[in-house]
Amino acid sequence: MRTSTAFVEIPRDFLARIATDSERIPRLYYSSYGSVRGFFWMRLRFVFRLMRRLSPRAKNCLDFGGGGGVFLPTLCHAFDQVVCVDLETVEARAVQREFALDNLRLVQGDVGAVELSEAPFDAIVAADVLEHFPDLAVPVAALKRWIGAAGVLYTSLPTENGLYVALRRLFGITKPADHYHTGAEVESFLERSGFVRIARLHVPLY
Repeated sequence: MRTSTAFVEIPRDFLARIATDSERIPRLYYSSYGSVRGFFWMRLRFVFRLMRRLSPRAKNCLDFGGGGGVFLPTLCHAFDQVVCVDLETVEARAVQREFALDNLRLVQGDVGAVELSEAPFDAIVAADVLEHFPDLAVPVAALKRWIGAAGVLYTSLPTENGLYVALRRLFGITKPADHYHTGAEVESFLERSGFVRIARLHVPLY
């Protein structure tokens, strides 16, 4: 059983080299501004901190909508088996090759039509992805189908406040046009769908 607690931050030069026009890897992960880059990676660091605390004996993990592959080296060192599902997996395949991730299976397809034989999963990560679905019922139905009875869903969701607005203006960052829901709206939908929140962290405050 793999139990690594090491977080792997992929070098910015490599991410910039494999990134495509799809924005599957947000430019913030390899921004030339170290503070911006560190802030965005911090989100995944906090998710992983929660995973180590709440799922210490989990064996398999699903990276839902993780096609950019930025979280995959960390997850593959911590879990026996990792599955990543996304509409596009070009960058994730490059990450898999670069880091020799032999316990990873990449699945390319629409979440509404994909079947995963590895389910149920002990842990599912949906990092910065759910807010991009116009109809939340589609991804949430898939998550409920794939998560184990004792499984934990880990999300990273957008937070909108004055500080974030000021930072975007300072660094010339444009908020994605396809953010259809706020973090609060996603959490509310998950709770109405039967999920129960058991922990929450705020970036940059722990």
